[in-house]
Amino acid sequence: MAAIVMTVIQLAAVFYPALPDILEWSRNEMAQGQWWRMLTGHWIHLGMTHLGLNLAGLVLLIALFDRSLPPTWYAGYLLAAPVAISFGLVWVAPGLDWYRGFSGSLHGLFALLALANMPLQPRWNLMLLTGLAVKLILEPYFPGGSAELIGAQVIYQAHWLGALTGLAAGLLLLFCNRQRLRGAQGPPSPE
Repeated sequence: MAAIVMTVIQLAAVFYPALPDILEWSRNEMAQGQWWRMLTGHWIHLGMTHLGLNLAGLVLLIALFDRSLPPTWYAGYLLAAPVAISFGLVWVAPGLDWYRGFSGSLHGLFALLALANMPLQPRWNLMLLTGLAVKLILEPYFPGGSAELIGAQVIYQAHWLGALTGLAAGLLLLFCNRQRLRGAQGPPSPE
């Protein structure tokens, strides 16, 4: 569903060129009350190449993780994470004027799925989370070729913030699953 929404928005931008400027995360416009940008800035991209990279990331998630999430968790995360990342960007990147892209939410979705799959394959998912941590640590020093492909600087702070939102959501999911299992087992016996 996320892929469809992002693709439709990007295609709409082809026919309505002002749309990206209306939807992007923009510090100045948000300060003037355009709060929708905290959500929509994460769903609009710099162009089709940028969109393609994020869609490829979604495909990678499908390939890496056996267990999916309930649709309500996906929807909740994909609505809440962009807003949380946006608030974080206001705080941790005071020089950032604008932002477009799904990569912060994508990093968070990676962390969330790794935690959701942890009970099934702990070593594999711990390895994936370790790889994510290494990527996030090295990214500011070795930005890679993504910036050249998308035609703009990669906002690595969005990746960090996304990973944190994914970890928080994943821990909440594990806690909820644990509570649900406890409730299904019934109260402890008095013996």
